[in-house]
Amino acid sequence: MCCCGRRSSTLRLQTQLFLLVLAAVIAGLIPMLYSGLSWGDRPNIPGSIVFVTLWVLAIACAIGAAWQAKYHRLAALTMVSVCGLMTCVTFVWFSAPDLALTQLVVEVVTTVLILLGLRWLPRRIEEVSPLPGTLNKARIRRLRDLLLSIAVGGGMAMLSYAMLTRQTPNHISSFFLSRALPEGGGTNVVNVMLVDFRGFDTLGEITVLAAVALTVFALLRRFRPPKESMQLPAQQRLLAKDVVTDLVNPRSASDTALGFMMVPAVLVRLLLPIAFLVSMYLFMRGHNQPGGGFVAGLVMSVAFILQYMVAGTQWVEAQMSLRPLRWMGTGLLCATLTGLGAMLVGYPFLTTHTAHFSLPVLGEIHLASALFFDIGVFAVVVGATLLILTALAHQSVRAHRPALQSKTGAA
Repeated sequence: MCCCGRRSSTLRLQTQLFLLVLAAVIAGLIPMLYSGLSWGDRPNIPGSIVFVTLWVLAIACAIGAAWQAKYHRLAALTMVSVCGLMTCVTFVWFSAPDLALTQLVVEVVTTVLILLGLRWLPRRIEEVSPLPGTLNKARIRRLRDLLLSIAVGGGMAMLSYAMLTRQTPNHISSFFLSRALPEGGGTNVVNVMLVDFRGFDTLGEITVLAAVALTVFALLRRFRPPKESMQLPAQQRLLAKDVVTDLVNPRSASDTALGFMMVPAVLVRLLLPIAFLVSMYLFMRGHNQPGGGFVAGLVMSVAFILQYMVAGTQWVEAQMSLRPLRWMGTGLLCATLTGLGAMLVGYPFLTTHTAHFSLPVLGEIHLASALFFDIGVFAVVVGATLLILTALAHQSVRAHRPALQSKTGAA
């Protein structure tokens, strides 16, 4: 095989990602050089020192996260979270509360997901000295990656600026703005688009989400934590007599809210019913105000996963039967039946219908069939998020079983 073939067929993930990103840069650069890139004549919006300061802070955190990712993972994750928070602030700044709310909850779920994954990454070995000549190669590789990242970031910034400075037609937005209430039955245009005008697309998205959750669950069932990552954190080693988790004194007490874990355990248990109310509030108002089934499902799943993080997998599953697979199946069934219901009365699949009821105490009640479709979205999001996060949480139980079995065999 030639040198080029060996390079392109390498099994190293870092090299594969570099070649993939490089190919994307070249694919975007060729048409730009062929047709040219020019700025539009759209008038600029006056800048704000507060907004610029926020993004300078976000850029600094992004650079710091890239610098510390190899040596201080928790610090890098914290700085990446700041970048996500600045994105939420940007959505609020430009009057997009739906996007800001969804982005905020997604940032929380992503942070929890990365925290659970970081627990099982192998620790860095400090005692091993680099081989002769490898240090220079590493520096060249890092410089190469830095230049590629600058090219990608600069190219995306140029394309964004070129598009934002051009005059854009307003036909699509005016279409949805004028038809959201009379045809979709809601004043929240974003939610009406997702559950009505683009309902079939949303049905496909939640189906893909369920498939991804099942795939991650299947892959993690075969995963076992490496031996070097099974050692307890320092805090648990110092207070091993006063700790009840999946790794220390498993299932030796009826309650895991002991020692230094008592306060967070009590707080997350009190937070669970409050999170349920907030989730229902966001769900019920989503058709007319910022909210909806997606963000409500994420809020609910975060409340559940906090119980796992504080109380441990075994204690939580002894107290609650969550069954994420049933959540996903019920959600997909509900969303599909909502679409089929329109076909029973002679309308296309997923056509929305609205009705108004007058009740003695509550007064006039507005009900749209998209509500049942949104229930399906809510259930799928809860089930898929729980399935992925609890699959990672179960690694603590799997890490403990080999040690427990070895002790039993030795005895």
